[in-house]
Amino acid sequence: MKKKILFSVIGAVVIFVWQFLSFAMPNFHKSSSRYTAVQDSILDKLSALNLEEGMYMLRQPDPSLSFDKQKEQMAQMEGKSWAVLNYHKTNSMSMAMNMFRGFLVCIVISFLLFWIFLQQKDPTLVNRMLVSLAIGLIGFFFSPYTSFIWYKEPGIFAYFADGIIPWLILGFIGHKMAPAKE
Repeated sequence: MKKKILFSVIGAVVIFVWQFLSFAMPNFHKSSSRYTAVQDSILDKLSALNLEEGMYMLRQPDPSLSFDKQKEQMAQMEGKSWAVLNYHKTNSMSMAMNMFRGFLVCIVISFLLFWIFLQQKDPTLVNRMLVSLAIGLIGFFFSPYTSFIWYKEPGIFAYFADGIIPWLILGFIGHKMAPAKE
C-alpha cells in the first residue's frame, strides 16, 4: 500500500508540473486563449444582453423550430461566421481551491494507473509504458481531439503532447516502483 500511495503522490506531482508547464510556462496552449484588443467591447455587449452564464454555440438554428425550419436556417448559415462562447458574469482569480482539486484529481489518476500496472500479466518496462501511453491517448482522443473535430479548438498539438509526455514519464516511474510478478 505504501508504494501505491507513494506513486500516487509522485505521479500527481509529475502530472501537476506538466500541466503547469503546458498551460503556464512556456504555455503550449496559448493559441486557445488568445488576446483581442476588442475584448472590452465584446464583454460589454454580452453584459448588456444579460446573458446567463454558460457555454453557447453561436450560429445554430433555434431548437424550438420544426426540423424542416432548422434545416432551412442551417442552409442559410452555411459559410457564415460562428463561435463557441463560454460566458461567466464574474471573474475570479482565486486559484487555491482549483489547484487543490486539480492536485487531488492527479493523485486519483496516478493511483488508478498504478493499480492497472499491478494487474498486468507481463509487467515489462515496454508493456507498462505502452499501457500508460494508451491511457494518455485514450484521454486525448476522447475529449480534446473529439472536440477539435467538431469545434476546431486551437491547441490540439499541445493536447496531443499532454496525452503523451507525462504518461510516458509515469509509465517509466511506475515500472520502477511496481513490483514485478513472480
